[in-house]
Amino acid sequence: MHANTPLVSVCIAAYNVEKYIDETIQSVLNQTYPHIELIIVNDGSTDGTAATLRKYEGEPMIRIVNSPNRGPCGASNLAFHHSQGEYIKFFDADDILNENHIEAQVNRLLDNPDCLAAGQVKRFYNNDLSTALHEPLATWQDLEPVDWLVIDDGKGMGMMPAWLFLIPRPLLERAGGWNEELSLICDFEFSPRVILQAGKVLFVEEAKIFYRSGLPNSVSNSLGRKPLLSAFTALSSTESMLLGHEDSDRVRRALSQMWHLWIPSFYLDEMDLYRKAKEHLRGLGHYPDNYFKRNGSKWMRLLGWKNQKRIKRIVKKLTLFTGR
Repeated sequence: MHANTPLVSVCIAAYNVEKYIDETIQSVLNQTYPHIELIIVNDGSTDGTAATLRKYEGEPMIRIVNSPNRGPCGASNLAFHHSQGEYIKFFDADDILNENHIEAQVNRLLDNPDCLAAGQVKRFYNNDLSTALHEPLATWQDLEPVDWLVIDDGKGMGMMPAWLFLIPRPLLERAGGWNEELSLICDFEFSPRVILQAGKVLFVEEAKIFYRSGLPNSVSNSLGRKPLLSAFTALSSTESMLLGHEDSDRVRRALSQMWHLWIPSFYLDEMDLYRKAKEHLRGLGHYPDNYFKRNGSKWMRLLGWKNQKRIKRIVKKLTLFTGR
């Protein structure tokens, strides 16, 4: 492979995404960068995903791997196992890359082999790209790894999906693969491991990902014991890892904001996890909950999140009882 055009492996875990996978694949095929391989793991889909993927069999740059359901982390590891690229991009099966995304990220990394290339997130709703929001973040600059994670009370940790990054293969091999025991906020455990292996995180303004938001059946919308335990495990693991790297006030403050963000999800539904999360907060120190002050809804600020969750639970029970 020519030194200036290393192979990039785009790794996609696909589960029940027949509505979106075509658009996602086309956004990879339309890249201006010439040397890409696309590995798609059909993770035991039960809808028409397999039929859609069969249309791409024979495409020279695409490899389809059919697998029994392993979950998003297992499917991502399997895709990586089949990859050969010098750079790796994990990518969600329902999102979209802008055309020069990979080219722009590769160009930043050619002279910075031990760094990560990041980019912009463009969240959009109702399958309509015109609704894409411009949400500038404090991480939209070149930063040292810990700076990237803890800047602005942890805003980096609050938005670090793995697909944001182009990852040099040696860096990923040092960090290790996905934790297959996790099913929710897997990125929260995976991405910091990768980031902390990098010399620096380089911001690439031209690299944009259009992030499909609000899907009714997405993993992150399906909360129960298993996904909430996954979230708790990911939070605990990242806390331990980051404090082991730098135990400072800024790290503790950022980590506390992440616990504050997730504690409402544990409350009432999984009270043992709620109590353990409170213990983590106490262990980190006394840091105010800045997340909901800045980002919470008007009703959440007025009622408090505990009362709002109690009300939602009552309404849900009444709806089930009345059938309305």
